[in-house]
Parts: sequence; structure tokens; C-alpha cells
Amino acid sequence: MAQNDINNDEIVGFENEAEKIIQYLIRGTNELDVVPIVGMGGQGKTTIARKVYDNMSNASHFDVQAWCIISQTYNRIKILQEIFSQVTNSKDKGDQDDDVLADKLRKSLMGKRYIIILDDMWDGMAWDDLRLCFPDVGNRSRIIVTTRLEEVANQVKHHTDPYSLPFLPLDESCKLLQKKVFQQECCPPELRDVSLAVAEKCKGLPLIIVLVAGIIKRNKMEASWWDEVKNSLFSHLGESEDYTLSTMQLSYDNLPDYLKPCFLYMGMFPEDERIQVSKLISLWIAECFVQNIESAEDYLMHLISSNVLMVAKREYNGMVKYCQLHDVVLYFCLEKSREEKFMQAIKGDFQPSDWKENRVSWNPFNQCSELISEFASLGSETQKPLQQDLISLITTNRGGFSDSNFFRKVSEMRLLRVLDLSSHRVDSFSSATLKPLIHLKYLAIYTENFHFHPESHLPHLETLFVVCPKYSNSTLLPSIFWKMEKLRHVDFIGEVFYLEECEQRMFEESSKLENLRILKGVGFQAETQEDISFMEDVLLRRCPNLQELDISYKGNYWSYSPEPYSLKLESLTQLQSLRLSFVLKFGLQLPSNLKKLVLTWTHIESVMPYIAGLPSLEYLHLDSFYRSKEWCVGDVTFHQLKFLKLENNFFVSRWDASEESFPLLETLVIKGHCLFEEIPLSFADVPTLKQIKLINLFGSQKESMKASAVRIKKEVEENEGCDRIDLIVR
Repeated sequence: MAQNDINNDEIVGFENEAEKIIQYLIRGTNELDVVPIVGMGGQGKTTIARKVYDNMSNASHFDVQAWCIISQTYNRIKILQEIFSQVTNSKDKGDQDDDVLADKLRKSLMGKRYIIILDDMWDGMAWDDLRLCFPDVGNRSRIIVTTRLEEVANQVKHHTDPYSLPFLPLDESCKLLQKKVFQQECCPPELRDVSLAVAEKCKGLPLIIVLVAGIIKRNKMEASWWDEVKNSLFSHLGESEDYTLSTMQLSYDNLPDYLKPCFLYMGMFPEDERIQVSKLISLWIAECFVQNIESAEDYLMHLISSNVLMVAKREYNGMVKYCQLHDVVLYFCLEKSREEKFMQAIKGDFQPSDWKENRVSWNPFNQCSELISEFASLGSETQKPLQQDLISLITTNRGGFSDSNFFRKVSEMRLLRVLDLSSHRVDSFSSATLKPLIHLKYLAIYTENFHFHPESHLPHLETLFVVCPKYSNSTLLPSIFWKMEKLRHVDFIGEVFYLEECEQRMFEESSKLENLRILKGVGFQAETQEDISFMEDVLLRRCPNLQELDISYKGNYWSYSPEPYSLKLESLTQLQSLRLSFVLKFGLQLPSNLKKLVLTWTHIESVMPYIAGLPSLEYLHLDSFYRSKEWCVGDVTFHQLKFLKLENNFFVSRWDASEESFPLLETLVIKGHCLFEEIPLSFADVPTLKQIKLINLFGSQKESMKASAVRIKKEVEENEGCDRIDLIVR
């Protein structure tokens, strides 16, 4: 689990403590050292570790860095994969064998000065499973471990004694409370005394302060409301030692009734899980907690505003992409769900009688094969009958199985609306297996081979996620797919699903997928202009209301066409995000309200005139430029562009741009192999530029690119007298 993407300006307090820990990191022994941070739940261990981590990352004191959440039910292979991915700056999660991957991680760290954060460690066994991966070559590498347990801190320490985190002093508690309540505004003078009184009741625990702020925000300008919350705190807390959970109860009581099931549903996810917002919204809709995306987004923001839900990562435009629960809040969700018989989280082994609720989140730990076999045998003559009243089943904790009996047993749960088995891989899967599940609205599956049966379709299915390992066999998407009228969100992840060749008559007979808003991972044959026109017809006529589209084209990659093919999607007037992957030369006619565009294997000269004319484009990602030696932006202006990412440039050796080309640019990212070795100095004259990221660059190219970014940064400092550009090199 990677570090939360939370802005520094949201982190209040612990400045002195952070500075002390920074000194532990940059001074002291030349040998590898482990710095344990100890404190109770909600005391701010992760906050201070993040403050230190961000400081070290920006200071470039270490060659590589990684952040990983361990949790109570840790999985060694997942932790190794996460650290390896961050250390190597790639999406490659490494080998599936944990010992092989541990050796690869050790070799990748050898000779580098590294800082690793191991957040929320509960068991010394986790440290024993990881410690040999971290080489000690006398270059002052450092590891920070956060934990609630003194015995764990003492076990992992090397040269530095465990740092016991103090409670926030009253002045910093009040500052944090006011910050969370009033955001960018100042606390009115008439509320300062009552805010201090409320802060005092929070006992120096940041989590309680944040939760209380979420309650107060509802009527933040009324002093009587502050007093009411303060008195409620007193009545809830009393002399109880577990006052964090008591505060959670107060937060829960103050949620509107329609939000409470959405909040309790967060207990279906594992501890420390980063939850994709689009997935969460689809689940809420499938459960009938909310009717549409717009209302679901409002519900999400209400929970975030109430501070019971954290933002884990944002999109370029500030929209929430991932959210997360504090483990104390998750514990409350599970306890309250058990009390109200809302849902049940089951870990490890189980008995049929254990499944008492109609929503189940099942984590089989590492005994996956045995437990799946046990599950598959349920309902036989010698076993108790399987729970028939389930409406939601979500499995967690990645594993693998290939027992087809498991799916046959699942298909007996005729009332299922939600079925998420994407955490466990199956060799082969056919949609026909689940044909009896006529109420199913949400399906997520992880399989080597997915067979979309041409004679079966789930009539009420709204969301379909199919995860396939990369380089598995390509899958044909049959014509029956276009008759699934309820589909709203379709995402084929890892491998492309190609449209089955079929007669035009079939499409004339098909109904429109008017509810379909998101379609990802679909491929089309693109040998001729006729192929392109056919694809246009499918998308424009069958899916008129698409908002997000990810498609690729399969053709003769190295063929040359003197004239670009024309791709006309301007009729998709609701489309806001588009990802295209192709090698052929294309002319693009895109809808005017398109905001996000990702192009892979792009022939720049053929598409640039069309892209620059998009009046609403805010995000542009160009990956693997094709057959272009020079990119001169010239007189082209991207009027609204805020985010520009250039990745894996194998052909463009020279880049020329002026500040007029990007008048509103805020972030520039250059990642992977690039032939050009410097950023044009003209970017120093872009008044809105805030951040330059250089990722996965190596050798002389990395040094020259970094030097050009430093020149831009210094130019801005000299001309404007401020340090507004944040330079990140990874």
C-alpha cells in the first residue's frame, strides 16, 4: 500500500517532532538504522511520518524512497511488490514468488541510499519477513517504522531508541481544529474561545480533533452548536479510555440517515485499502443506496467533509480518485455493522453458520485453496446449506484458485446483486456460469481467460470489471454485449477485448446502451478507413452518452499511409476523458468539451492541429511519440491545459515551445526514456507553473534534464522573488 497523496498544507502540528526525526535520519551512524515511532491509534504516527517522508523526498537526500502500509493482516508478497514497484519507479510488481522477489528487491536497493516507511506494523514477524531485503552498505540508509506496540518498536530498532509520540499541545490542537473547520478562512474572533474549549476536550489526539471538526462544520458559524458538540463530547467520553470510538459514535449519530449505509459499507473493504471512487460509487448504486452518479458524488463529498472518510489521492483537477478509512474508523464500521446486522467481515476459516448477514466481505488469508474447496462443498448432502440470502459477496486478499465448483456454488445465491471476486484469480471463466444470477448488478472477476457466452447475458448488470493478466490471450467481445442495456460502467483491465466481427444487421437490431458512461479496454481492427468508420458507427450509435472512453486499434503497426485516417468522435458530446492507443497516422475530430486526453504511439504531426483546437482540454498525456524527430509547438496554443505528461519518447530529439503555448499549465511531467535532454527555458515564463516532475530518467539524460529544470526554477526565483515551482526527481 503506497503513501496517501495528501497535500502538505493539510498537515498541521508536529513540526518540532518532525524536525527531531529528520535529524535522526540525516545524522548518526553510517550504518542502516531503523527509527521506530510509537503511539496509540489516532495519535498522528502516520501524519508525522508523512511530514518527514515528504521533506526527505523533496530534499533529494536519498536516492530512492518507498512507503508501504503493513497492517494487522499483512501479506508478504503484496508488501514486497509494493516496495519493489516504488523503488524501481515502475508499474512492474515483480515476481510472484516472494523469496525471488525479496532477492530482486535487495539487489535493486544495493548501493543506493534509501528511505523506507513501514507504516502501522502490528507484529514483529512482519519485520522478520522483510528485514533481509534491506541491505546495509554503510551509506546511511534509513527505515521508519510506525507502530502502536512498544514490543514491536523494541524489536525493530537498531541504533535509535523508539520515539514515543507526544499528544498535541493545546495550541496546536486548536490550530488543527480551526484549520479543519474553516479550511482557508480564519476563525472568527467570537469563536476562538469556544474553539479552544472544544480542542481541550479532544485530549491532544489528532483523529478526534478531525472527527469533531467534521461534526462542527455543519453549523460552524454558530457558537451554540460548538457548545452543543462540546457537551456531547463530554457526555460521550466521560471517563472511558476508548474515547476515540466514542467520538466516532458521535460522528455517526450526526450523519444523515441516507448516508449511514454508505458509510457502513466501507467496512466491506480491507484495512488500509485505497478504494477507487468510481468502484465505490458503482457499488453504492448496485446496493440501491443511491440512484445515480451525481448523487453518489455528493454523498462521497459529504462523508469526506464529515472527516469520517479520507482522501487518498486526487486527480489532476482536484477530484477525488481514491479514498481511505483510518483503521480506527474501520473498526467502528465493523462493530456498528455487526450491531445493526448490516454486513459481516469474515477472515480466514469459516462455518456456514458464520454467514449470518446478507452482505459478506471474506478474506481467506493464505489458506485460499483449502477454504475455496470447503466453500465449494457447501450445500452438499454432508454439509449445511449455503447461505441463500446473500445480496453482496466481496473477497479480499489476493490469491489464486481454479475450482469451477466454487462458481457453481456462487451461482446458487440467486439474490446476489454484488459479486466481487477480483482478488482471486481463476484460470478460465465463462459468463454462462452466472446466468442464474438475474438480479446481479455488479460483477468483478480476475481470470486468465474470460469467455463471454454468446447466448447468455445478465439482464440487470450495470457494472462489469474483468481483470486479465497482461499478455494473456486476447478476448473477443461478442455481439450479445451490445444488448446489455443496463450497463453503465465497463472496464477490461490488463488485456484488450476486441470487438467480434459481425454483420451490420446485428447492430441495427441492437438497442442503444444509453446508460453506458464508462467503457475501457476495448479494441478494434483498424486496417482501413472502412474499419475506422465501422468503429465510429458502433460507438456513436450504440453508446451516445459515453463520458469516459479507452480504446485501442489493432492493425499493421509498421504500415505507412501517406494520408492519415480520420477518426470522428465529435458527436460524443458528453465525452470528457479519452485514451487512444494506435500506431497508424490519424486525424482526430473530437468533442469540444473533452477535458482529458491520453495518446499512445502518437504520430505528433498528424494529431497536433486537432488537439490544440480543443477549447476545454486540461490534461494531455503523450506516450511513445511515433516517427517524429522534432516537436515544435510554435504558434499552437493550449488555452486551458493544466497538466502535460510526456512519457517514453523514442523518436523526438528536439522540443521547442514558447510560454504562449501553455498559458495555464500547472504541472509538467517527463517520465521514462526521452531523446531530448532538456526542458525549454521558456517554461520559466509560464506564470501558472507549479510543479515539474522527472520520473524514471537515468544517467546523463537524468542529469541534463534535472539541470534544465533547476535553471527554470532559478529563473523564476530571480525574476519573481518567490519559489513557486516544486521540482520532484524520482
